[in-house]
Amino acid sequence: MRTLKKILLPLAFNIGALYGVTQLIEGVTYTGGWVFFVVAGLTIGILNVLVKPFLKFLSIPLILFSGGLFLIVINAAILWLTDQLLEVFDFTNIDFQIEGVVSLVLAALVFGLVNWFEHWVFKRVR
Repeated sequence: MRTLKKILLPLAFNIGALYGVTQLIEGVTYTGGWVFFVVAGLTIGILNVLVKPFLKFLSIPLILFSGGLFLIVINAAILWLTDQLLEVFDFTNIDFQIEGVVSLVLAALVFGLVNWFEHWVFKRVR
């Protein structure tokens, strides 16, 4: 049960944050309905486990120097990689587009804030 919780909660948080991004940022579009959110949420989760720690380790000086603001750039990289991977895997009727660098950075900021808020609320409810 604990293992299932460790998988499903981050997936749910990723889906919620991704939904928030698609609703709040004009340059972020998707097709595929709820299936898109599950596939993209899983993709982000896998990237967060495999790639994000490596990116954080490599950029420790930049994270410290920027007071943590460089984490927005890392979130942007994860969202960009998600966009690229969904394009490469070419899932039927699923598309994810982030138009331009400004939209990407805003999406990364909103994604991080929504995800942080979800974690904060969940800790309060527990």
